[in-house]
Amino acid sequence: MPLFDRPEGVLLRRLPAFQRVFPYVMETRTESAVYHQRDMRIRRTLALLEKLNEGRTQRRLTLFHVVLAALVRVLALRPENNRFVVGRRIYQRKNIELSFVTKKALTEEAAETTVKLAFDPRDTLESVAARVHEAVSATKKSATSSDEKLTGLLAALPRFLLRLVFRAWGILDYFNLLPFAAYRGDSFYASAFLANLGSIGLDAVGHHLYEFGTIPFFVVIGRTRKGLVVGDDGAPAVDDVATLSFTVDERITDGVHLSRTLALLAQLVEDPAKLLEAPTDLPDPFRYA
Repeated sequence: MPLFDRPEGVLLRRLPAFQRVFPYVMETRTESAVYHQRDMRIRRTLALLEKLNEGRTQRRLTLFHVVLAALVRVLALRPENNRFVVGRRIYQRKNIELSFVTKKALTEEAAETTVKLAFDPRDTLESVAARVHEAVSATKKSATSSDEKLTGLLAALPRFLLRLVFRAWGILDYFNLLPFAAYRGDSFYASAFLANLGSIGLDAVGHHLYEFGTIPFFVVIGRTRKGLVVGDDGAPAVDDVATLSFTVDERITDGVHLSRTLALLAQLVEDPAKLLEAPTDLPDPFRYA
């Protein structure tokens, strides 16, 4: 592995100078975060899901699967968004990995755990949904997850020792000295984090980015509702709508690219027929390495 590369990422040495300086001008994800909300018109999406779910009693496809598949497709077609910043250097992530929270039962008392999944750039809506169903099913059957075991162990430490652990972790991570096994399954080291608030009847919120880990992209899915939109004829109309909220670390790429990326993501969510087929002619994600 070349000097300064990481097990999960390749250092981008050929980026324009102004991009390489970004992590020095904006040192944290908190001050680099850009917030955006978008109302998605999902009438065609819901119609397609209803058609695909005909005859299915289990493993049904949902809007959450559509958003996941759309994000996988966007990260494959526009790999500049699959980057992260560590040690004030910008890296291209080697894989597409998405994290999300799942509950073992839909009750207030049920435990929450995070799931981190790796996806293939040529995944389709069906293959993305299959991976998610398998992971969630395994999580619900297990007595405890690796995340729960680790957090339980850390929470048992005295406060001063817990602070030292996280401070040492941050220093080692900054200098690329952490062993890959330490964070390989960690949900905070991923391409993006998704929260499906719509599944519990809530609207989308503008979520923060975590300083811990490497996630530069947070997506929140709000509830499906009837909303007032501008119709195809330019007149007001009522349609099925879901609000998606995005928080992005703007250091990973430029603003024009980010805006076009979010527009492409919206197109795929609102008309997901393209997600039924695998993409072709994927760009080289490491062209700036």
